[in-house]
Amino acid sequence: MWSQLLKIKTIFIKKTINWLVVLFFIALFGLGLVYFFKPAVLALGFFILLIVFWRYTEVSFLVLVAYLPFHLALNLAPDIDLLSGRLLILMLFLVWLAKQWLFNKEKIFNLFKNQNVIALLFFLLMALVSVFWAQNQIWASRKILVFISVFPLFFLTSAFIDNWSKAKRLIFIIISSAAFSAIIALTQFLLQFVFGRQEIFSFWAKNIVPYFSGASFAQLVLNNPSWLVESGGQVFLRAIGLFPDPHMLAFYLGLALPFCLVMFVFEKKYRWWLLIAFCLLFTVLLLTFSRGGYLGVLGGLLVVFLAVWPQIRNKERKFIVSVFLMGVVCLAFFGGSVTGRFFSSFNLSEGSNLGRLQIWQNSWEIFKEKPIGGVGLGNYSLALNFAQDYRNPVTSHNLYFDILVELGVFGLLIWLWLFGSAIKISWQNRKSIPVLAVGSLGSLVYFLTHSFFETAIFNPTVLAFLMIILGLANFSKPKDVY
Repeated sequence: MWSQLLKIKTIFIKKTINWLVVLFFIALFGLGLVYFFKPAVLALGFFILLIVFWRYTEVSFLVLVAYLPFHLALNLAPDIDLLSGRLLILMLFLVWLAKQWLFNKEKIFNLFKNQNVIALLFFLLMALVSVFWAQNQIWASRKILVFISVFPLFFLTSAFIDNWSKAKRLIFIIISSAAFSAIIALTQFLLQFVFGRQEIFSFWAKNIVPYFSGASFAQLVLNNPSWLVESGGQVFLRAIGLFPDPHMLAFYLGLALPFCLVMFVFEKKYRWWLLIAFCLLFTVLLLTFSRGGYLGVLGGLLVVFLAVWPQIRNKERKFIVSVFLMGVVCLAFFGGSVTGRFFSSFNLSEGSNLGRLQIWQNSWEIFKEKPIGGVGLGNYSLALNFAQDYRNPVTSHNLYFDILVELGVFGLLIWLWLFGSAIKISWQNRKSIPVLAVGSLGSLVYFLTHSFFETAIFNPTVLAFLMIILGLANFSKPKDVY
């Protein structure tokens, strides 16, 4: 009897303490609303997010992936634009890490048995070490914060995607988000023929970019416009959508395109929707007028065709060839500006091509001065004695040269090791899990090809989806495939 009473007393005391804690926080929040309204609301939102992330961690991951192409920018200071997705990635990762540490430590340690994980961590280590000899250590630190806030998506994807049904759900989310993003970009492109090119340019730069890329970035766009292109004797406002420039939109769409095509080939359901989505993504990518994107699509889709061709039936082969020939005919008759832009990629006397060759030569000269450790992450423009603010448009226009210059030869070797390991796993799995493996393979080849002409790893959205693709490629032990 006494033991029962003691037990009841203990339960009563625990419940009383719990209620007192709850009432204390309610009172504290009430005082915060009175004296510090905005911080109190932000703190409440942060607390609610933590609860949601803790209770529905895996669902939160899928929602976050869908949100990333549309994440809003937080203008923290005149020169600091922070995309909200970066904070959410970091929050979700820390919540997942805490849960695994408390309940399933083995899952954390298992992640470190993979080459991709080791390569990614070594690359991050090289970036961190480069701060010590960087001319501007603050710039280097800000770039590293981009990596630290986005790289966790690789670990989250590797942890959550452990069977085909989960992988399929994630791929559909990627395709759907890309299709919706492409619709926005297509609308923006077509509006110039209704309201005028300059009007849409100004409207987009003043009313759209500040909310999705940041106010300071919007000012950079206005000062250094890359949104316009001359092709076929006409000037166009390129497809941009909610991205800061057309090249980043092309990178994003190019990462999603191979999955869309492979899903169409192997999935029996939603095939017409997948075909429409593929045509939409492909069309908008063409309207970015990104020549690097054109070559990336050529390389990525070629690898996809080579990988899936032996596995598909004659009926599907004929359909794919028919769609391809229809696309060629449409481009030949109606896409003069696009085809002209594509073939100008091979004209070495063209102005922008000459400029890019000169930039590559300058990058090589800088690399030769510091071949081992580089000039430090984010310090390429300073190495050129280009005195500007942190946000400036100066890059090598080649990811490999950027890494060579900023992190040295070992940084580039580690980066190539990461991709080589992911491509090897994808190629080995191309027959057992074709949608996942071949889709990842095509996306990685696209990124590698386009990266010969642009640097996209400092765009948080593109880097986030690259980490997701690498995480999907990391999936090598299917439990329930087909």
